[in-house]
Amino acid sequence: MGTRYEEGDVVATPDGRGVVAAVLTDSFEFPQEGDELAEVSASDDQPAYVVGLESVGSAVYRASTLEASDLEDEDATEETDDEALTEVVDEDVNGLDSLPEGWDRDSILEYWSSIGGSWESCVDDMTDKFEEERAKEHCSAMKDEVIRSERWRNRF
Repeated sequence: MGTRYEEGDVVATPDGRGVVAAVLTDSFEFPQEGDELAEVSASDDQPAYVVGLESVGSAVYRASTLEASDLEDEDATEETDDEALTEVVDEDVNGLDSLPEGWDRDSILEYWSSIGGSWESCVDDMTDKFEEERAKEHCSAMKDEVIRSERWRNRF
């Protein structure tokens, strides 16, 4: 069994750097291109890691495929025999049309990592700036952007 990572950890994957957006220990369905879903098995002994990739999109990995990194590491793509458990999903999401000037995908991933990488921690942070319902909407849109799909909702 490989190293375990936590939500918000910056990691290198065979698909590039990214931020762990979810650590799942129960089997689940992960969105794929079109309307398809990929069945992903997960357990306490073999968790699945949803990683929002710096380049674009997200995919699911095992710990053995990941390596601790940082978002500035130029050589952060890990060479392994393992690969993602799913295809990279990159759907058109536009819930964050009102990003602060100068923000881009890197800014979103850096923020997501800095707050601990979970929707709940985002809501806690944003409730200081917005009313609770608006904070929940904003954080849902932000996680949509991290994962590049809205179809994570009600799944993990």
